[in-house]
Amino acid sequence: MPEAARPGGYDFARDAYFNRIGAVGSLTGKVEIRAPPSAPPYDLALNAAIDRARNALTRRIADVIGGQAGAVAAALVTGKRGLIDDDTNQILRGAGIYHIVSISGLHMVLAAGTFFWLARALLALSSFAALHWPCKKIAAVVAMIGATAYCVFSGSEVATERSLIMILVMLGAILIDRPALSLRNLALSALIVLAREPETILGPSFQMSYAAVAALIAAAEWDRARPGAEEPPTGYLARAGRWLRRAALGILFTTVVATIATAPFGTYHFQNLQPFGLIGNALALPLVSLAVMPCGVAGVLAYPFGLDRLSWSVMGYAVEKVLEVSAWVNGLSGSTVIVPAFGVGAVALLSVGLLLATLMASPLRWLALVPASLGLWLAATPKKFDVYVDRTGVGAAVRGTDGKLALIGRSSGFTAEQWLKADGDARRPSDPTLRSRARCDPRGCIATSFDGRVVALVQDRRALIEDCARAEILLTRLRAPPNCGAAVVIDGRFLAEHGATAIRLFGPTHQIETARTAAESRPWRRAPETVAHPPPRIEPSRLPRRRQTGPPEEAADPPLSSDEPG
Repeated sequence: MPEAARPGGYDFARDAYFNRIGAVGSLTGKVEIRAPPSAPPYDLALNAAIDRARNALTRRIADVIGGQAGAVAAALVTGKRGLIDDDTNQILRGAGIYHIVSISGLHMVLAAGTFFWLARALLALSSFAALHWPCKKIAAVVAMIGATAYCVFSGSEVATERSLIMILVMLGAILIDRPALSLRNLALSALIVLAREPETILGPSFQMSYAAVAALIAAAEWDRARPGAEEPPTGYLARAGRWLRRAALGILFTTVVATIATAPFGTYHFQNLQPFGLIGNALALPLVSLAVMPCGVAGVLAYPFGLDRLSWSVMGYAVEKVLEVSAWVNGLSGSTVIVPAFGVGAVALLSVGLLLATLMASPLRWLALVPASLGLWLAATPKKFDVYVDRTGVGAAVRGTDGKLALIGRSSGFTAEQWLKADGDARRPSDPTLRSRARCDPRGCIATSFDGRVVALVQDRRALIEDCARAEILLTRLRAPPNCGAAVVIDGRFLAEHGATAIRLFGPTHQIETARTAAESRPWRRAPETVAHPPPRIEPSRLPRRRQTGPPEEAADPPLSSDEPG
């Protein structure tokens, strides 16, 4: 499994382990579907039947609505996002509303709320039921059943299951005559989630969802505690105007609160901010809440009877308007800002500030400004790395005299993108300026760091002695000879033990950080191979002189030598 591309970066192997993914790969031949040799287990057959139903409904929604509006609408209902193209994904991300296509807290709340409202409204049509039955509790039970069915039908992803637990706890509070929205209920749901999936506390989904809900509940409690509530108006127009004003202010206020609460975690994990996300959410969420999701629920209920076309048509129209709003917000200058990666200390202090602000019910909540201010200062002044080394040693990035990173070697586009985002660099890995300051030939590359140090990336063992003599930092996928004269040597043996490596340069000194340590043992990482004997010394007289070729861009991707590493 691929590991982290940089120290402190996203570790795909860890997430794959907890998601029970044993391996990843690709096929070059034709895929043939054959009948199984025996009947599948009951749970597998049930999951396959649910998935077939999801695919059928996805096709139905996409065919009725058409275009990318149909793809997004289908994703909102069934969780199948394969029909959404890259341009639409980028538009939604730039507008700060990509969360609407990932079925989680927002969708579960809207779905459960729709079921709750429909059940209670239908019961209220009967005077006998309204006077003799506990309509609110019955509606809560209906909402619990509907939310559970929606979770199962949408794929039961981890984030969806977590949101379902939160919804069930809060609806369950209604059954025992307790307030549904309270920090106690939120804490109870968090305990249940962590008892079931303790590893999720380190992921962005858990952190962002619970941070947003905690901040919203705390803000609602503060609002209820305000003295001097205004008298309700008497006229119909005045009441309608008051309702519209409160609804608009409510959407704006909740968007601001949720954005502030989730910003530290989103920035820490993804290194980007959407400054205009407030505008995008304020314009799109009313459509999602009042039109898209209610029509989705109505369409699912009408689908078995073949009466769902009208619901999908109305839903598609609303989704088209959401995409138009997203495209407009994404087109604004600076809609996405790349932020340099900051450390655990900054996000920990910001988390403490959030906890103090949400948990304190007295003026002591203002103490949150102390850790929050210190965390913002640390986040705004991160210590950047000056050299990045790929975990396989085939590529690197070096900070040049202009203060920006330059790529050398053959790192993958994903790895290069992770390095650039961590550095706060908005350039794409395909940008030609990233490879314009290195001298390369088929045996490796030479680059100069911002402080004048020579950095050599060696791909062929015949260049090792020459680069060991002239480079201050030697990077290679091979085994470096023991008599290498470079001040810093990162070779294949070191990378096998430590993974992706990064270096900070401080005057004459340096600091090396790695994605893992040699003694670190994790179930999702393969133990490094131990070498019984050191590599033999290579005499300079036996090596041919290395030739320099140019211009640099002609050899930006040098082929690997046929020599085996080590």
